[in-house]
Amino acid sequence: MTARRNYFRALGKRAPQLSLALDIEALGHNDYYLNMPFRRSLIGIAISAAFLAAFSIPLFTVGGSVMGDADGGLFSLVAMLFSLFWMLGWSVGVGVLALVFLAMTFGRETLRVRNNELILRIGIPGIGLGARYRGEVLRHFRRAAPDTISGTGWRGQHLAVNYGAETIEFGSGIEAEQAREILQKLSRLFPQQGSEPPDFSALVRDHEVALAAADKNAAPHPAAAATIDSAAPARLLGISSLALVAANLIPFLGVLFDNWRIGEIMLLFWAESAVIGFYTLLKMWKIGRWSLLFYGPFFVGHYGGFMVVHLLFIYGLFGTVLSNSGDIQVAEVLRDFQQMTPALLAFFISHGISHFTNFIARQEYRGREINQQMGQPYKRIIIMHVTIIFGGFLVMVLNTPLPALLLLIILKLLADLKAHLSEHAPGNTASP
Repeated sequence: MTARRNYFRALGKRAPQLSLALDIEALGHNDYYLNMPFRRSLIGIAISAAFLAAFSIPLFTVGGSVMGDADGGLFSLVAMLFSLFWMLGWSVGVGVLALVFLAMTFGRETLRVRNNELILRIGIPGIGLGARYRGEVLRHFRRAAPDTISGTGWRGQHLAVNYGAETIEFGSGIEAEQAREILQKLSRLFPQQGSEPPDFSALVRDHEVALAAADKNAAPHPAAAATIDSAAPARLLGISSLALVAANLIPFLGVLFDNWRIGEIMLLFWAESAVIGFYTLLKMWKIGRWSLLFYGPFFVGHYGGFMVVHLLFIYGLFGTVLSNSGDIQVAEVLRDFQQMTPALLAFFISHGISHFTNFIARQEYRGREINQQMGQPYKRIIIMHVTIIFGGFLVMVLNTPLPALLLLIILKLLADLKAHLSEHAPGNTASP
C-alpha cells in the first residue's frame, strides 16, 4: 500500500485526486454516467450491524453520564474532559463501523466520465467518496476475475484498468454482456487506452531519490538534498531556536518581577502542550490532507486524554500550591491563565516560527506519513514534563523558592532546546 501511494505521489499532477461529492452531480453534464452493480452479503450486513451495536453501547453509556453535576472544581472538570476526549476517540471507530454498515446495506458504486476524466466513487445514495483519474494515463480497460489475495474477492467478476503501472479495479458482480457494453463505451470515450502506456519511470525514480534523501539512514542525492534543505537546518542561533529561548524567558521574568509561583509555572508549561498539539494538527493536514477527517478526531481524542491525565497529575502533586483550599476552582485556574496570556502567546508564536521555518520551508513533511506525525509530539512532551516535574519537586523541597523556580525554568529551557535541535537536525526530516 505504501509503494502504491508513493507511486501516485511521484505522478504529481497526474496522480489520482480525491473525489467527494453529492449525487446531485449526476444531474449535471456527464459524458457517461452509470450506477454499477454492487454485491451485498446478508451475513456481512448482520456482522457489521452487530459490531456497530456493540461498539455504540460504551459510547452512549459514557455520554449519558458525562454531564454529571459539576461543582465548579477543577477535579470535576478534569473528569468530564477526560470522558469527552475518550468519547471523541471512540467515536472514530463507531463512525467507521457505521459507514461500513451503511455501505454494505445501502451502498452503491458509480462511474462517470467528464472532461476526459474517469471518476469512480463508492458511497450511499446521496454522497460518494472515490477518486478522479486523468484520461491520458488510463490504459487497457478489461473484465477481471476476483482475487482473494489482493482483496478483490468480494467484487466477483469486475472491471479493471491500468493507471500507469498500477491497476484500478471497480464494479462488482458484473455479467459478461454488461461488462462488454461498459468496456465498449469506455473505449470510445478514451480512444488512447489501447496505445502504449506513458513512461513515468523517470518521475518515479526522482521521487524515490527524494525519499531516500529524506531518510536519515540514506546518503542524500545532491539534487534531492538541494530541495529538502532549501532552508537552513535548525541550529542553536537559528531564528526558531532564538524564538524558543525568548518564549521561555517570559516565565523567567514573571518569576522575577510578578511573583509567579510554582503552580502558575506548571500550568503554563502544561498549556504549552496544547500549542504543540495545535501545530501537530496543521502538520497532519499538510501531510495527509483529507485523511485528517479520520486521523484528526482520533488524535484530538487520545492527545486530549493525555493532557487531561497530565493536568490531573499536576493537580495531585501541586494542588496545595495552586490553591490554599482543599480543591481548586476552575475560576481560579482561568484567572491564572489570564495572568499568563503574554507567555502563552509567546509560546504560540515560537512554535509557529518553528513550524514555518522548519516543517514548511525545509519540507520536513516529505516522506513522512500522517500516522508517524500523529505520534511525534509525545516524545518531546514527555521529556519536557519529566524535567519540569523533577524541577517542581526541587522547588517544593528547597527553602529558597525563587532560585529554585529560576532553576526549574532553565532546566525546562535546556530540555526543550535539546529536543528542538534533535527534532529538526539535518537528516531527521522523516523521523516519526
